[in-house]
Amino acid sequence: MKKLLLFISVIIGHLAMAQTQEGIIDYEFKVNLHKGISKDQESMKSMVPEFRSSKNRLYFTPVESFYTNIDEETEEANSSFGGNNVQFKFTRPQMDMYRNFEASKFVTITDFAGKKFRIEDSLKTLSWKFADETKKIAGYDCKKATLYNEELKQDIVAWYTEALISPAGPQNFWGLPGLILEANINDGSTIITTKKIELKKLTNEIKAPSGGKKVTAQEFKKIRDDYMKEMGVQGGSGGTRFIIRN
Repeated sequence: MKKLLLFISVIIGHLAMAQTQEGIIDYEFKVNLHKGISKDQESMKSMVPEFRSSKNRLYFTPVESFYTNIDEETEEANSSFGGNNVQFKFTRPQMDMYRNFEASKFVTITDFAGKKFRIEDSLKTLSWKFADETKKIAGYDCKKATLYNEELKQDIVAWYTEALISPAGPQNFWGLPGLILEANINDGSTIITTKKIELKKLTNEIKAPSGGKKVTAQEFKKIRDDYMKEMGVQGGSGGTRFIIRN
């Protein structure tokens, strides 16, 4: 009888877990700094650490999500070049990203050029292409999808699981028939991968961020592009920045 009761309690526990479609995911955000160094600056590779890793967190339900940084905004590392010690100070801009899939809208708080912006706009459908490849991530069976971002010149490979029905994902990636557990940008230039999943009922963890100057996505793109043009920098996709100090 005791064995039967134990078996029933285990089954009930598994059923309850299977019905949980919301929770928290911790991702590792790993950037290959060497891939961002041009061929005419090869000597810098001996000065710059090859990889820089940080942590992000996603709160998700089938209808909403909130993605944010969870580690310190700055990190220091030391290297040696030409017999001199070089100190690197890595900085991460604030990035709080709220999505409401039912209302098809998003709100993002980000730092750019010393100012804080609140970008509010409609979600745009991403043109994912599906592949037959599969693999396991954090114990979940995942399927492959690919995307090319024309604006940022990025090739994205995403791995999603249909076991978690939220269309959410890390960074700017969403819209697949299951939660995105890994994203690979430009053949390993950046890899965002799941390190921990906790399925649980959320309370008030997901909400639209406030503060900053309110702009649309198009308005922010113009502000970013104008600033980058003024600074003589191509692109402007943001991300990890580093400062070299002797």
